[in-house]
Amino acid sequence: MSVVFFLIIFVISLLNAQTVQCPQGSFAMGSEKGEDDEVPVHTIRLSAFTINSYEITEAQYDSCVSCGKCTPAHYDDGKCYQWTGTRFLLVKVPRQNRNPSFPVVCVTWQQAAAYCRSKGMSLPSETQWEYASTAGSGTTYSWGEESPSSGNCTMAGADHPSPAGTFSPNKWGLYDMTGNVWEWTSDFYSRDAYSFEQSSGPAGPDAGLYRVIRGGGWYSDKKQLRTANRHWFTPNAAEVSIGFRCVRK
Repeated sequence: MSVVFFLIIFVISLLNAQTVQCPQGSFAMGSEKGEDDEVPVHTIRLSAFTINSYEITEAQYDSCVSCGKCTPAHYDDGKCYQWTGTRFLLVKVPRQNRNPSFPVVCVTWQQAAAYCRSKGMSLPSETQWEYASTAGSGTTYSWGEESPSSGNCTMAGADHPSPAGTFSPNKWGLYDMTGNVWEWTSDFYSRDAYSFEQSSGPAGPDAGLYRVIRGGGWYSDKKQLRTANRHWFTPNAAEVSIGFRCVRK
């Protein structure tokens, strides 16, 4: 490969290695206007933590694979799922739908967690993710109340993610907390978790079949793009619109 190519990869990796310090604070977690698993709305107190400014990119993840600390993403082996509108199908991701600057997708929860560990970090808890997503403000979307559009988080007719950092950041300098790709969190999913959640986070269920994903992806509908929306996926499976970012306490 050319020197120019490796220079591009280096610049992308450097850019996406940036982090934001989220301050200690409190916020109202959940929504009375969403799904049944978003209530009751409850106040969470969080200690300060650091989070990646951008979703982890293909270039960053491939670097971890090259170092032997991560296993390859499931782009080419037919082990990555895609929702057709009626069911999930296993697919191979076309080369034209991949790019070193895109958020990495087709990684399982275990693969995402392994990447974060390789950086001395971890996946964010649900509470950390929701707090960071709106800079502690509790807005419907990461940027505020304006509806999602091709100008702030999605591209009409998109069949792949946009490059990390394409859209404007939230008030804390975090990019793509709404849309682009779903993001794995550390928590197990429980529909009634909020009924038992403690006021001091991060905390979540001790066990479960699924892990929580947040933020919505490049083919999500408006309802799924809300910052309070909770969704889940099988941790040992990969999907074309699920990626991640990491945190450090």
